[in-house]
Amino acid sequence: MQAYQPENNTSPDPIKRILLGAFLVSVVVTLLLAFCSRKSPSPTYPENLDNETISTSLLSNQDQPSLDDTRPLQTNANRPGYKELDLDKTVYFLLTGLDKREWIEDFGPGLTDTIIVAFLDVQEKKAGLISIPRDTWVEVPEYGPYKINQAFSLGEAYGYPGGGPSILMDTAGNLLGIDIDYFVQVDFEAFVVLVDAVNGVMVDVPQEILVWPNAEMEGDKKRLTPGLQVLPGNLALGYVRTRSTEEGDFGRTKRQQQVLVGLQKKIFSQEILPIVIPRLPSIYRDLYSNIETNLTLNQIISLGWAIRDINPQSLQTRIIKEPVVEAGFNDRDQYVLFPDIDQIRTIWHDIQEISATPIPEPTHEITLEEYILQENSSISVLNGTSSPGLAGETADFLIANGVNITEVGNSDKFKDQTYIYDYTGNPYTIQSILDVMNYTQNRLFHRSDPDTTADIVIILGADWIQENPMAESD
Repeated sequence: MQAYQPENNTSPDPIKRILLGAFLVSVVVTLLLAFCSRKSPSPTYPENLDNETISTSLLSNQDQPSLDDTRPLQTNANRPGYKELDLDKTVYFLLTGLDKREWIEDFGPGLTDTIIVAFLDVQEKKAGLISIPRDTWVEVPEYGPYKINQAFSLGEAYGYPGGGPSILMDTAGNLLGIDIDYFVQVDFEAFVVLVDAVNGVMVDVPQEILVWPNAEMEGDKKRLTPGLQVLPGNLALGYVRTRSTEEGDFGRTKRQQQVLVGLQKKIFSQEILPIVIPRLPSIYRDLYSNIETNLTLNQIISLGWAIRDINPQSLQTRIIKEPVVEAGFNDRDQYVLFPDIDQIRTIWHDIQEISATPIPEPTHEITLEEYILQENSSISVLNGTSSPGLAGETADFLIANGVNITEVGNSDKFKDQTYIYDYTGNPYTIQSILDVMNYTQNRLFHRSDPDTTADIVIILGADWIQENPMAESD
């Protein structure tokens, strides 16, 4: 079998969309997915500012994101302006996750309870990031001392030049002693889309933990048991958001870094790229309104090409925590973290000085068949129709086409549509099944169930009786 290669499309627009998606998936996700927000009380503002007036009505008029190659991909007029991208020097990014709570009427500008600053050194083939706790007590330009997670709301609601992203860039940059070049902002939907785009993220859950399975934090919580498992987007979101552990916010930051590293490893691995590339147009459409940045499309394309030569092992991650911050109460009787700015800047400087790890040369070109063998998935085919023997016939067809079927049986319910359920995140086997059955990703659902005995479950519906490729293979 020949090595699996994505289709080559010579049309300029699809290529740009693919590169845009590649950048978003490989840079934004691996350097961020940083919106581990919680249900927070309203921020405390200066005494002369009325909290009740902070509403969506104060925000600037919003437009659709521009697809112009030379304009920043932004939805708000009051945002940081265009800046030339110089890859001959270290580039700094502010990476934030915005909790917009659109389901809550007049919620306001949104919350950024997790904030990350990242650097990219293309010349030295290095990248790194540092997480800043939401309660860090900092000087916010024009407003004085506040928790850093309040900066965005202040800038957004009260007309700071460049809005919330700009004031947060200035605030975080002052803390680290740098000028931040670009911001990238994502919301809950973008996070879920990106995690699901890579068939979930593998994490080793250290202890039993209850998480919300939705962004609204409503309904019953999902219990995650300790151990290695693949989390789909909605549960990964709950996992990085919850603070209901002994370590509180610091524990949440650790889980965020854990998911970050898991995604970074998966996205940059050769195994996932052939799976992600065909999905990029749909990923792009899903993310269109959920990611905002002052980077232009052309700049994103340039970054997408540049990061290909950076080894994932060179990604340095740090968390600002005790003893470089000290917990206490300010003169407003608020719980805050007082930073030791000199120590924080030393940590930030040191991670930029660590030498890059070269990318190892591949010993041989790995085929799709080899990847499938390595995944060694157990696959169950269940008959969800009244047609006897359909599951067995389909299993024989799949086996003849290289799919390893380990169980055949009947579904407990009749189905009109055929669906494929992925419980462990084996992307190559999934893609092989979709190809053989002539299905697209809309037939695939990611599930987390520690009690399941199969890695992948195919439930045949009535549509499979009416139209399938089995007759063509006879």
